Amino acid sequence: MAKPEHGDGDWDFHLRSLSANARDSTAASDPASDPYILQSIRKIYEICKEARSEDLVARSYPHINKLFHRSIAALPQSQTSNGILLLTILQFFLDFGEMVLHDTDPSLRTFFRSCLSRQVSLQAYVSAVSLFFSVNFFMQTKQNILFL
Repeated sequence: MAKPEHGDGDWDFHLRSLSANARDSTAASDPASDPYILQSIRKIYEICKEARSEDLVARSYPHINKLFHRSIAALPQSQTSNGILLLTILQFFLDFGEMVLHDTDPSLRTFFRSCLSRQVSLQAYVSAVSLFFSVNFFMQTKQNILFL
């Protein structure tokens, strides 16, 4: 089993945190209400990016995917902003989806239909969506043009 070379146990701690939150039925109502979930997903993303390990991505993916679906389901009754959490998860899907055979199109479609229209008035959210677009779609289009 591959482990990142972080002596402080970050990987294990954050993976256990995601696993517990993915299983926790009380967190099922609104995963974004726990700010540590976002921190854990960001840290797992960084570690997977650094390690470039399919094993780490494969071990993280089921928990992150489950949290994505719970966050989408919680949107109608949510008292917190799920947008930043969902964007972070979408970035994970876009960057590592091929390793775990995750088709990102349905996830993106779900996000745009259910989340984008609800939270467009939040300035931090709008900034994060703009950055997400510029990093993922503008750069991809630019690369495609260069290869024509």
